[in-house]
Amino acid sequence: MAAAAAAAAGAKTMRAVQYDKYGGGAQGLKHVEVPIPAPEDGEVLIKMEAAGVNPIDWKLQKGMLRPFLPNKLPFVPVGDLSGEVVELGGGVSSFKPGDKVIAMSFPKCGGLAEYAVAPASLTVARPPEVSAAEGASLPAAAGTALQQLKTAGVRFDGSAAGPKNMLVTAASGGVGHYAVQLAKLAGMHVTATCGARNLAFVHGLGADEVLDYKTPEGAALRSPSGKKYDAVAHCAPAAPWSVFKAALADTGGVVVDVTPGVAATVTSFLQKLTFSKKKLVPLILMPKKEEMEWLVDMAKQGKLKTTIDSKYPLSRAEEAWAKSMEGHATGKIIVEIAATE
Repeated sequence: MAAAAAAAAGAKTMRAVQYDKYGGGAQGLKHVEVPIPAPEDGEVLIKMEAAGVNPIDWKLQKGMLRPFLPNKLPFVPVGDLSGEVVELGGGVSSFKPGDKVIAMSFPKCGGLAEYAVAPASLTVARPPEVSAAEGASLPAAAGTALQQLKTAGVRFDGSAAGPKNMLVTAASGGVGHYAVQLAKLAGMHVTATCGARNLAFVHGLGADEVLDYKTPEGAALRSPSGKKYDAVAHCAPAAPWSVFKAALADTGGVVVDVTPGVAATVTSFLQKLTFSKKKLVPLILMPKKEEMEWLVDMAKQGKLKTTIDSKYPLSRAEEAWAKSMEGHATGKIIVEIAATE
């Protein structure tokens, strides 16, 4: 433990991958040597083992939240971190050098590097049962799936209250493959959509019914058993509200959309004005430490499993970036920082 901290303190620079302008995709990433960041008050410095790439990372590069994020260029992206604590910022007493941790660092990010800082308030212990790659997969994707289901009224306390029938779209993706598992943990009947090559995979996650989204039934979100849905965890690109409206139960239901566009936002606003029983709710992840800890515990117990689509060393981070931008990953995409070619 002390050796790791000393190594971090003695090193002056680190390998990192960054971009210095908006746009450019994977070709816009550059391999550089930069100073090791110092943790500020309330932060920890992590020697990185793995980082999880999410769509938000390349969407920020495209300028989705410009001029707000990133707050300055050049920028080292990726906010899902897994590694070992090597230094503590002021006021941090909940960790010590040598602790294995999982963290979410946003908006600072910094995960595509040998070291990264993260707020202690969004850093949790990583048990031996959870690998570095699995840990780096959880914060954004599993966190989004959990908040998506909670927003839809799903309960995880064994209560009979809440929705009974759920649809998960893009169920083989990073968020979707967690949403299916979490819905089943809550005792729900789950219908899911995905591509034809992943039908068996999604069945294996526990989905009761699986639809190929390219078929007429899949495009219409039509349950093979004729069920209508109390809730929809929408993880796919934008779809017309008319499709969701027809698929929801006549008594009402909610669609929680993690990929909302302008049309979805307007639809949601109009529904509030008209007190509609069928609702579309745009969701932006608001990470919470207690939820991260719960997800890690579920992973430790084997109740929540991570499927990793592919792993890349830091030297090939642009391949991970391009793979994420393609939009067809089965599960999560990971960059392993210490890995070699």
